[in-house]
Amino acid sequence: MNFTLKQIYLVIILESYNEIMSKDRVHILGICGTFMGGLALLGKEQGLDVSGCDANIYPPMSDHLEELGIDIIEGYEASKLPDADYYVIGNSISRGNPALEYLLSSKANIVSGPEWLYNSVLKDKNVIAVSGTHGKTTTTAMIAWIFEDQGFDVGYLIAGKPKDFKKSARKGSNDIFVIEADEYDTAFFDKRSKFIHYKPDTLIINNIEFDHGDIFPDITYIQREFHHLVRSLKEEASIIFPTDDLNISNVLNMGCWSQLISYGVNKQDANSIQLNDDIKKTTYKIDAQEGQIDWEMFGEHNARNAMAAALAVHKYGIILKDALGSLGKFKGVSKRQDFLLNTERLILIEDFAHHPTAIKSTLEGIRKNYPDNRLLVAIELRSNTMKSGLHDERLIEATAEADMVFWKSENLEQAKGLANKNLSKSDYISNVDDFVDNFDSISTVGDILLVMSNGNFDNLSNKIIKRIKND
Repeated sequence: MNFTLKQIYLVIILESYNEIMSKDRVHILGICGTFMGGLALLGKEQGLDVSGCDANIYPPMSDHLEELGIDIIEGYEASKLPDADYYVIGNSISRGNPALEYLLSSKANIVSGPEWLYNSVLKDKNVIAVSGTHGKTTTTAMIAWIFEDQGFDVGYLIAGKPKDFKKSARKGSNDIFVIEADEYDTAFFDKRSKFIHYKPDTLIINNIEFDHGDIFPDITYIQREFHHLVRSLKEEASIIFPTDDLNISNVLNMGCWSQLISYGVNKQDANSIQLNDDIKKTTYKIDAQEGQIDWEMFGEHNARNAMAAALAVHKYGIILKDALGSLGKFKGVSKRQDFLLNTERLILIEDFAHHPTAIKSTLEGIRKNYPDNRLLVAIELRSNTMKSGLHDERLIEATAEADMVFWKSENLEQAKGLANKNLSKSDYISNVDDFVDNFDSISTVGDILLVMSNGNFDNLSNKIIKRIKND
Protein backbone atom coordinates (compact mmCIF):
# COMPACT_ATOMS: atom_id res chain seq x y z
CA MET A 1 0.00 0.00 0.00
CA ASN A 2 1.40 3.40 -0.96
CA PHE A 3 1.11 6.35 1.45
CA THR A 4 1.34 10.00 0.55
CA LEU A 5 3.79 12.22 2.38
CA LYS A 6 0.83 13.99 4.01
CA GLN A 7 -0.51 10.67 5.34
CA ILE A 8 2.90 9.72 6.77
CA TYR A 9 3.13 13.07 8.56
CA LEU A 10 -0.38 12.55 9.94
CA VAL A 11 0.57 9.11 11.34
CA ILE A 12 3.69 10.57 13.00
CA ILE A 13 1.66 13.39 14.54
CA LEU A 14 -1.00 10.99 15.82
CA GLU A 15 1.61 8.67 17.36
CA SER A 16 3.29 11.61 19.10
CA TYR A 17 -0.08 12.81 20.37
CA ASN A 18 -0.96 9.34 21.67
CA GLU A 19 2.43 9.10 23.40
CA ILE A 20 1.85 12.44 25.12
CA MET A 21 -1.69 11.54 26.12
CA SER A 22 -0.63 8.14 27.47
CA LYS A 23 1.93 9.70 29.79
CA ASP A 24 0.67 9.53 33.37
CA ARG A 25 -0.16 12.94 34.73
CA VAL A 26 0.53 13.30 38.44
CA HIS A 27 -0.44 16.27 40.62
CA ILE A 28 1.05 16.47 44.12
CA LEU A 29 -0.72 18.24 46.97
CA GLY A 30 1.91 19.63 49.36
CA ILE A 31 4.69 19.50 46.76
CA CYS A 32 7.18 21.82 48.47
CA GLY A 33 7.81 19.56 51.47
CA THR A 34 11.12 17.68 51.35
CA PHE A 35 9.48 14.26 50.97
CA MET A 36 6.78 15.26 48.49
CA GLY A 37 9.24 17.37 46.52
CA GLY A 38 11.47 14.30 46.31
CA LEU A 39 8.56 12.34 44.84
CA ALA A 40 8.13 15.05 42.21
CA LEU A 41 11.80 14.72 41.24
CA LEU A 42 11.45 10.94 40.93
CA GLY A 43 8.28 11.24 38.87
CA LYS A 44 9.90 13.71 36.52
CA GLU A 45 12.91 11.42 36.09
CA GLN A 46 10.51 8.64 35.07
CA GLY A 47 9.08 10.83 32.33
CA LEU A 48 5.79 11.56 34.05
CA ASP A 49 3.94 14.84 33.62
CA VAL A 50 4.31 16.22 37.15
CA SER A 51 2.76 19.32 38.73
CA GLY A 52 1.81 20.29 42.25
CA CYS A 53 0.36 22.82 44.63
CA ASP A 54 1.27 24.10 48.07
CA ALA A 55 0.31 26.89 50.44
CA ASN A 56 3.95 27.61 51.27
CA ILE A 57 6.08 27.91 48.14
CA TYR A 58 9.63 28.57 49.23
CA PRO A 59 13.20 27.79 48.14
CA PRO A 60 15.26 25.75 47.80
CA MET A 61 12.67 23.11 46.88
CA SER A 62 10.45 25.50 44.88
CA ASP A 63 13.41 26.77 42.84
CA HIS A 64 14.62 23.23 42.22
CA LEU A 65 11.22 22.03 41.03
CA GLU A 66 10.76 25.01 38.72
CA GLU A 67 14.22 24.46 37.22
CA LEU A 68 13.04 21.01 36.17
CA GLY A 69 9.92 22.42 34.55
CA ILE A 70 7.53 21.26 37.27
CA ASP A 71 4.58 23.66 37.52
CA ILE A 72 3.66 24.76 41.04
CA ILE A 73 0.31 26.31 41.86
CA GLU A 74 0.11 28.50 44.94
CA GLY A 75 -2.71 27.57 47.27
CA TYR A 76 -5.35 24.85 47.21
CA GLU A 77 -8.19 26.37 45.20
CA ALA A 78 -10.21 23.60 43.58
CA SER A 79 -10.69 25.65 40.42
CA LYS A 80 -6.93 25.67 39.82
CA LEU A 81 -6.49 21.89 39.97
CA PRO A 82 -5.30 20.45 36.65
CA ASP A 83 -6.61 17.20 35.20
CA ALA A 84 -4.42 14.31 36.35
CA ASP A 85 -4.41 10.52 36.38
CA TYR A 86 -3.33 10.50 40.02
CA TYR A 87 -3.41 13.04 42.82
CA VAL A 88 -0.69 12.31 45.36
CA ILE A 89 -1.69 13.55 48.82
CA GLY A 90 0.92 14.77 51.31
CA ASN A 91 0.40 14.06 55.01
CA SER A 92 0.15 17.79 55.69
CA ILE A 93 -3.16 17.82 53.78
CA SER A 94 -6.20 17.38 56.02
CA ARG A 95 -9.97 17.33 55.67
CA GLY A 96 -11.38 20.76 54.95
CA ASN A 97 -8.69 21.53 52.40
CA PRO A 98 -10.73 22.81 49.39
CA ALA A 99 -8.66 20.95 46.79
CA LEU A 100 -8.94 17.70 48.73
CA GLU A 101 -12.68 18.09 49.28
CA TYR A 102 -13.18 18.63 45.54
CA LEU A 103 -11.14 15.54 44.68
CA LEU A 104 -13.11 13.42 47.14
CA SER A 105 -16.43 14.67 45.76
CA SER A 106 -15.37 14.01 42.17
CA LYS A 107 -14.07 10.50 43.02
CA ALA A 108 -10.64 11.31 41.63
CA ASN A 109 -7.78 8.83 41.91
CA ILE A 110 -6.04 9.85 45.14
CA VAL A 111 -3.06 8.05 46.60
CA SER A 112 -0.67 8.70 49.50
CA GLY A 113 2.93 9.70 48.84
CA PRO A 114 4.46 6.51 50.32
CA GLU A 115 2.03 4.24 48.44
CA TRP A 116 2.74 6.00 45.13
CA LEU A 117 6.48 5.79 45.80
CA TYR A 118 6.35 2.04 46.40
CA ASN A 119 4.27 1.24 43.34
CA SER A 120 6.18 3.59 41.03
CA VAL A 121 9.77 3.04 42.21
CA LEU A 122 10.51 0.83 45.20
CA LYS A 123 8.84 -2.44 44.23
CA ASP A 124 11.49 -3.01 41.55
CA LYS A 125 14.45 -2.06 43.80
CA ASN A 126 16.51 -3.49 46.65
CA VAL A 127 15.46 -1.03 49.32
CA ILE A 128 17.66 0.18 52.18
CA ALA A 129 15.40 2.03 54.63
CA VAL A 130 16.85 4.21 57.41
CA SER A 131 14.53 4.62 60.40
CA GLY A 132 14.76 5.91 63.96
CA THR A 133 14.07 9.03 65.96
CA HIS A 134 17.44 10.59 65.17
CA GLY A 135 19.96 10.49 62.35
CA LYS A 136 17.70 9.35 59.49
CA THR A 137 18.61 12.12 57.06
CA THR A 138 22.35 12.06 57.74
CA THR A 139 22.61 8.25 57.65
CA THR A 140 20.62 8.07 54.41
CA ALA A 141 22.92 10.68 52.87
CA MET A 142 26.00 8.78 54.13
CA ILE A 143 24.86 5.53 52.51
CA ALA A 144 23.96 7.21 49.22
CA TRP A 145 27.34 8.95 49.18
CA ILE A 146 29.35 5.79 49.91
CA PHE A 147 27.67 4.06 46.98
CA GLU A 148 28.22 7.11 44.77
CA ASP A 149 31.89 7.39 45.69
CA GLN A 150 32.35 3.66 45.09
CA GLY A 151 30.85 3.88 41.60
CA PHE A 152 27.26 2.71 42.22
CA ASP A 153 24.50 4.77 40.58
CA VAL A 154 21.93 4.03 43.28
CA GLY A 155 18.58 5.69 43.77
CA TYR A 156 17.85 7.66 46.91
CA LEU A 157 15.34 9.95 48.60
CA ILE A 158 16.78 12.21 51.31
CA ALA A 159 14.43 14.47 53.31
CA GLY A 160 16.98 17.27 53.37
CA LYS A 161 19.51 19.01 51.15
CA PRO A 162 22.58 16.75 50.74
CA LYS A 163 25.77 18.63 49.94
CA ASP A 164 27.23 15.75 47.95
CA PHE A 165 24.39 15.65 45.41
CA LYS A 166 22.65 18.19 43.19
CA LYS A 167 19.23 16.74 43.94
CA SER A 168 17.57 15.37 47.06
CA ALA A 169 16.15 12.40 45.12
CA ARG A 170 16.89 10.31 42.04
CA LYS A 171 15.84 6.91 40.72
CA GLY A 172 19.32 5.73 39.72
CA SER A 173 20.25 3.03 37.21
CA ASN A 174 21.33 0.55 39.90
CA ASP A 175 18.77 -1.75 41.54
CA ILE A 176 19.55 -0.32 45.02
CA PHE A 177 17.42 2.47 46.50
CA VAL A 178 18.19 4.23 49.80
CA ILE A 179 15.31 5.97 51.57
CA GLU A 180 14.73 7.86 54.79
CA ALA A 181 11.96 5.92 56.53
CA ASP A 182 9.81 8.14 58.72
CA GLU A 183 7.50 6.89 61.47
CA TYR A 184 5.10 9.83 61.00
CA ASP A 185 1.67 8.96 59.61
CA THR A 186 1.07 8.42 55.90
CA ALA A 187 -1.96 10.56 54.99
CA PHE A 188 -5.31 11.79 56.27
CA PHE A 189 -6.87 8.47 55.19
CA ASP A 190 -4.00 6.19 56.24
CA LYS A 191 -2.72 6.63 59.79
CA ARG A 192 -0.05 3.93 59.55
CA SER A 193 3.54 5.11 59.65
CA LYS A 194 5.04 6.01 56.26
CA PHE A 195 7.70 3.34 56.50
CA ILE A 196 5.20 0.46 56.47
CA HIS A 197 4.83 0.99 52.71
CA TYR A 198 8.50 0.64 51.76
CA LYS A 199 9.01 -3.12 52.31
CA PRO A 200 12.78 -2.78 52.76
CA ASP A 201 15.34 -5.49 52.07
CA THR A 202 17.65 -3.82 54.60
CA LEU A 203 16.21 -1.90 57.55
CA ILE A 204 18.32 0.33 59.78
CA ILE A 205 16.83 1.27 63.15
CA ASN A 206 19.17 3.94 64.51
CA ASN A 207 17.32 4.48 67.78
CA ILE A 208 13.79 4.78 69.17
CA GLU A 209 12.64 7.53 71.53
CA PHE A 210 9.34 9.24 72.20
CA ASP A 211 8.56 11.87 69.60
CA HIS A 212 5.62 13.13 67.51
CA GLY A 213 3.46 13.68 70.56
CA ASP A 214 0.75 15.06 68.27
CA ILE A 215 -0.01 11.56 66.92
CA PHE A 216 1.53 9.11 69.44
CA PRO A 217 0.17 9.10 73.03
CA ASP A 218 3.28 7.38 74.42
CA ILE A 219 6.36 5.33 73.49
CA THR A 220 4.43 2.04 73.31
CA TYR A 221 2.48 3.32 70.30
CA ILE A 222 5.74 4.13 68.51
CA GLN A 223 7.13 0.70 69.36
CA ARG A 224 3.99 -0.87 67.94
CA GLU A 225 4.44 0.98 64.63
CA PHE A 226 8.05 -0.19 64.42
CA HIS A 227 6.94 -3.73 65.12
CA HIS A 228 4.35 -3.51 62.35
CA LEU A 229 7.28 -2.69 60.07
CA VAL A 230 9.37 -5.58 61.43
CA ARG A 231 6.43 -7.97 60.99
CA SER A 232 6.10 -6.98 57.33
CA LEU A 233 9.72 -7.83 56.39
CA LYS A 234 10.58 -10.98 54.47
CA GLU A 235 12.79 -13.53 56.20
CA GLU A 236 15.74 -12.74 53.89
CA ALA A 237 15.66 -9.07 54.94
CA SER A 238 18.25 -7.67 57.39
CA ILE A 239 17.74 -5.37 60.37
CA ILE A 240 20.75 -3.28 61.44
CA PHE A 241 20.62 -1.85 64.97
CA PRO A 242 22.71 -0.97 68.06
CA THR A 243 22.52 -3.39 70.98
CA ASP A 244 22.30 -0.69 73.66
CA ASP A 245 18.87 0.73 72.74
CA LEU A 246 16.27 -0.79 75.07
CA ASN A 247 13.34 0.45 72.97
CA ILE A 248 14.69 -1.33 69.89
CA SER A 249 15.14 -4.49 71.96
CA ASN A 250 11.53 -4.24 73.13
CA VAL A 251 10.37 -4.02 69.51
CA LEU A 252 12.42 -7.02 68.36
CA ASN A 253 11.34 -9.05 71.39
CA MET A 254 7.74 -8.75 70.17
CA GLY A 255 8.77 -11.07 67.35
CA CYS A 256 11.24 -10.99 64.49
CA TRP A 257 11.49 -13.23 61.41
CA SER A 258 14.35 -11.51 59.55
CA GLN A 259 18.16 -11.54 59.84
CA LEU A 260 19.62 -9.42 62.66
CA ILE A 261 22.86 -7.46 62.21
CA SER A 262 23.76 -5.72 65.46
CA TYR A 263 26.68 -3.62 66.59
CA GLY A 264 27.97 -2.89 70.06
CA VAL A 265 29.23 0.40 71.45
CA ASN A 266 32.46 0.15 73.43
CA LYS A 267 32.11 -3.65 73.46
CA GLN A 268 34.13 -6.46 71.95
CA ASP A 269 31.39 -7.56 69.56
CA ALA A 270 32.02 -8.78 66.02
CA ASN A 271 30.61 -5.45 64.82
CA SER A 272 31.39 -2.51 67.10
CA ILE A 273 32.51 1.06 67.54
CA GLN A 274 35.03 2.05 70.17
CA LEU A 275 34.20 5.68 70.93
CA ASN A 276 36.83 8.32 71.57
CA ASP A 277 36.43 11.95 72.65
CA ASP A 278 38.19 12.76 69.38
CA ILE A 279 35.78 11.29 66.83
CA LYS A 280 38.64 10.89 64.35
CA LYS A 281 40.09 8.28 66.71
CA THR A 282 36.88 6.30 67.04
CA THR A 283 37.48 2.74 65.79
CA TYR A 284 34.96 0.92 63.61
CA LYS A 285 34.97 -2.87 63.40
CA ILE A 286 33.05 -5.20 61.08
CA ASP A 287 33.99 -8.85 61.53
CA ALA A 288 37.82 -8.90 61.32
CA GLN A 289 38.14 -5.50 59.66
CA GLU A 290 38.94 -2.32 61.60
CA GLY A 291 39.40 1.32 60.65
CA GLN A 292 38.96 5.00 61.49
CA ILE A 293 37.61 8.00 59.58
CA ASP A 294 39.57 11.17 58.91
CA TRP A 295 36.69 13.65 58.72
CA GLU A 296 35.34 16.88 60.20
CA MET A 297 32.11 15.48 61.66
CA PHE A 298 31.78 15.36 65.44
CA GLY A 299 29.63 13.77 68.11
CA GLU A 300 28.81 10.20 69.12
CA HIS A 301 25.62 10.32 67.07
CA ASN A 302 27.62 10.70 63.85
CA ALA A 303 29.90 7.81 64.81
CA ARG A 304 26.79 5.66 65.21
CA ASN A 305 25.36 6.92 61.91
CA ALA A 306 28.62 6.01 60.18
CA MET A 307 28.62 2.51 61.68
CA ALA A 308 25.07 1.83 60.50
CA ALA A 309 25.94 3.14 57.03
CA ALA A 310 29.08 0.95 56.83
CA LEU A 311 27.11 -2.15 57.84
CA ALA A 312 24.43 -1.40 55.23
CA VAL A 313 26.84 -1.03 52.31
CA HIS A 314 28.86 -4.04 53.54
CA LYS A 315 25.86 -6.18 52.60
CA TYR A 316 26.34 -5.03 49.01
CA GLY A 317 30.05 -5.82 48.78
CA ILE A 318 31.68 -2.59 49.97
CA ILE A 319 34.33 -3.44 52.56
CA LEU A 320 34.80 -1.37 55.71
CA LYS A 321 38.05 0.27 54.54
CA ASP A 322 36.39 1.60 51.39
CA ALA A 323 33.25 2.74 53.23
CA LEU A 324 35.30 4.69 55.78
CA GLY A 325 37.41 6.18 52.99
CA SER A 326 34.28 7.45 51.27
CA LEU A 327 32.91 8.86 54.54
CA GLY A 328 36.14 10.84 54.89
CA LYS A 329 34.95 12.84 51.85
CA PHE A 330 31.36 13.16 53.08
CA LYS A 331 30.22 16.81 53.06
CA GLY A 332 27.05 16.28 55.05
CA VAL A 333 23.55 17.72 54.83
CA SER A 334 22.43 21.33 55.11
CA LYS A 335 21.33 22.24 58.63
CA ARG A 336 23.18 19.25 60.09
CA GLN A 337 26.39 20.48 61.71
CA ASP A 338 26.48 23.03 58.89
CA PHE A 339 29.31 25.57 59.32
CA LEU A 340 27.99 28.76 57.71
CA LEU A 341 30.67 31.06 59.13
CA ASN A 342 34.08 30.25 60.55
CA THR A 343 36.02 33.40 61.41
CA GLU A 344 38.06 34.69 64.32
CA ARG A 345 35.10 36.84 65.30
CA LEU A 346 32.40 34.15 65.22
CA ILE A 347 31.80 30.51 64.30
CA LEU A 348 28.17 30.02 63.22
CA ILE A 349 26.79 26.48 62.95
CA GLU A 350 23.28 25.40 61.96
CA ASP A 351 21.80 22.12 63.11
CA PHE A 352 18.43 20.39 63.06
CA ALA A 353 16.53 20.54 66.34
CA HIS A 354 13.46 18.41 66.98
CA HIS A 355 14.30 16.46 70.15
CA PRO A 356 16.31 16.98 73.38
CA THR A 357 18.54 13.93 72.77
CA ALA A 358 19.73 15.27 69.40
CA ILE A 359 20.32 18.72 70.90
CA LYS A 360 22.30 17.28 73.80
CA SER A 361 24.49 15.14 71.53
CA THR A 362 25.27 18.05 69.20
CA LEU A 363 26.20 20.39 72.06
CA GLU A 364 28.44 17.76 73.64
CA GLY A 365 30.20 17.21 70.32
CA ILE A 366 30.82 20.93 69.85
CA ARG A 367 32.08 21.31 73.42
CA LYS A 368 34.59 18.45 72.95
CA ASN A 369 35.87 19.99 69.73
CA TYR A 370 35.91 23.59 70.96
CA PRO A 371 36.59 23.41 74.72
CA ASP A 372 37.88 27.00 74.97
CA ASN A 373 35.16 28.82 73.01
CA ARG A 374 32.03 30.29 74.55
CA LEU A 375 28.99 28.43 73.21
CA LEU A 376 25.80 30.40 72.51
CA VAL A 377 22.75 28.41 71.39
CA ALA A 378 19.59 29.75 69.76
CA ILE A 379 16.79 27.16 69.68
CA GLU A 380 13.49 27.49 67.83
CA LEU A 381 10.73 25.25 69.19
CA ARG A 382 8.96 24.51 65.94
CA SER A 383 7.80 20.90 65.73
CA ASN A 384 4.38 20.02 67.15
CA THR A 385 5.98 18.00 69.94
CA MET A 386 8.47 20.72 70.89
CA LYS A 387 5.73 23.38 70.91
CA SER A 388 3.52 21.21 73.09
CA GLY A 389 5.85 21.69 76.08
CA LEU A 390 6.29 17.94 76.46
CA HIS A 391 10.09 18.18 76.32
CA ASP A 392 10.56 21.44 78.29
CA GLU A 393 12.18 19.85 81.34
CA ARG A 394 14.51 17.70 79.24
CA LEU A 395 15.48 20.69 77.12
CA ILE A 396 17.04 22.39 80.14
CA GLU A 397 19.16 19.30 80.80
CA ALA A 398 19.98 18.91 77.09
CA THR A 399 21.51 22.40 76.92
CA ALA A 400 23.77 22.02 79.97
CA GLU A 401 26.93 22.40 77.83
CA ALA A 402 25.87 25.83 76.54
CA ASP A 403 27.12 29.06 78.09
CA MET A 404 23.95 30.87 77.01
CA VAL A 405 20.68 29.66 75.50
CA PHE A 406 18.13 31.78 73.64
CA TRP A 407 14.66 30.24 73.22
CA LYS A 408 12.15 31.09 70.51
CA SER A 409 8.61 29.75 70.16
CA GLU A 410 5.41 30.97 68.52
CA ASN A 411 4.09 30.56 72.07
CA LEU A 412 6.05 33.38 73.69
CA GLU A 413 5.03 32.25 77.16
CA GLN A 414 6.72 28.90 76.54
CA ALA A 415 9.96 30.63 75.54
CA LYS A 416 9.78 32.88 78.60
CA GLY A 417 9.10 29.88 80.82
CA LEU A 418 12.18 28.04 79.57
CA ALA A 419 14.29 31.15 80.06
CA ASN A 420 13.02 31.54 83.61
CA LYS A 421 13.95 27.95 84.49
CA ASN A 422 17.62 28.86 84.16
CA LEU A 423 17.88 32.63 84.46
CA SER A 424 21.66 32.65 84.83
CA LYS A 425 22.21 31.33 81.30
CA SER A 426 18.89 31.66 79.43
CA ASP A 427 16.88 34.31 77.64
CA TYR A 428 14.11 34.32 75.06
CA ILE A 429 13.80 35.76 71.56
CA SER A 430 10.58 37.62 70.89
CA ASN A 431 11.83 39.22 67.67
CA VAL A 432 14.72 37.91 65.54
CA ASP A 433 15.61 41.34 64.15
CA ASP A 434 15.94 42.74 67.66
CA PHE A 435 18.16 39.80 68.61
CA VAL A 436 20.40 40.49 65.60
CA ASP A 437 20.56 44.22 66.38
CA ASN A 438 21.69 43.42 69.94
CA PHE A 439 24.07 40.63 68.98
CA ASP A 440 27.24 42.66 69.48
CA SER A 441 26.30 43.25 73.11
CA ILE A 442 25.52 39.55 73.59
CA SER A 443 28.58 37.99 71.96
CA THR A 444 32.34 38.42 72.12
CA VAL A 445 35.23 37.57 69.79
CA GLY A 446 35.72 33.81 69.42
CA ASP A 447 32.15 32.81 70.32
CA ILE A 448 30.30 29.92 68.69
CA LEU A 449 26.67 30.53 67.79
CA LEU A 450 24.72 27.32 67.25
CA VAL A 451 21.36 27.94 65.55
CA MET A 452 18.97 24.99 65.98
CA SER A 453 15.61 24.60 64.27
CA ASN A 454 13.74 22.37 61.86
CA GLY A 455 12.73 25.53 59.97
CA ASN A 456 14.50 28.71 58.88
CA PHE A 457 14.28 30.54 62.25
CA ASP A 458 13.11 33.74 60.50
CA ASN A 459 16.40 33.73 58.54
CA LEU A 460 18.38 34.29 61.75
CA SER A 461 21.65 32.76 60.48
CA ASN A 462 21.85 34.86 57.32
CA LYS A 463 20.98 38.01 59.24
CA ILE A 464 23.76 37.35 61.78
CA ILE A 465 26.27 36.64 58.99
CA LYS A 466 25.33 39.86 57.21
CA ARG A 467 25.73 41.83 60.42
CA ILE A 468 29.13 40.29 61.24
CA LYS A 469 30.42 40.97 57.73
CA ASN A 470 29.25 44.58 57.89
CA ASP A 471 30.84 45.28 61.28
